[in-house]
Amino acid sequence: MRSRPLPFVFEFASNLKADPNKVMKFHLDPKNIARISPGWIRIVSLASPEHIVQGSKIHLTVRSFGFPQSWEVTVAEVVDFSGSPAKASLLDVAERGPFPYWHHLHEFWAAPDGTTGLVDRIEFLPPGGVLGVLALPLIRKFFEILFRARHQATRTILEAA
Repeated sequence: MRSRPLPFVFEFASNLKADPNKVMKFHLDPKNIARISPGWIRIVSLASPEHIVQGSKIHLTVRSFGFPQSWEVTVAEVVDFSGSPAKASLLDVAERGPFPYWHHLHEFWAAPDGTTGLVDRIEFLPPGGVLGVLALPLIRKFFEILFRARHQATRTILEAA
């Protein structure tokens, strides 16, 4: 029996001068996906509940660099703030999408000064098998540009409020 290869990991972190509960609540509203997506990614369709909870299903079609991508994502876990330092998270798992394996963990760390550490951790297998592995440097660069833009947009929205 052949086992699935171990996934690759990408992480991007930043600190927001915003209340941790507000940052978590912002990420539980699926309409904010379009608000933080960079201009070169267009949300074509979004079907989801109004508020994300554990078990929520999200159907999303995006157009990136002219290419349409359909995603079906299940929110596998939502964890509210607990522990010391306080941490919350949500985990979405792609049931269908361009990546054969995709687990996206959003972590929210409550800092003592009232700011929020925001961490996106993605475990993934690239599309295209061996060719996808060869494209790994490009995929990582794409993720870095994408998540830098998403974190900056989140910062702009939440720090202004």
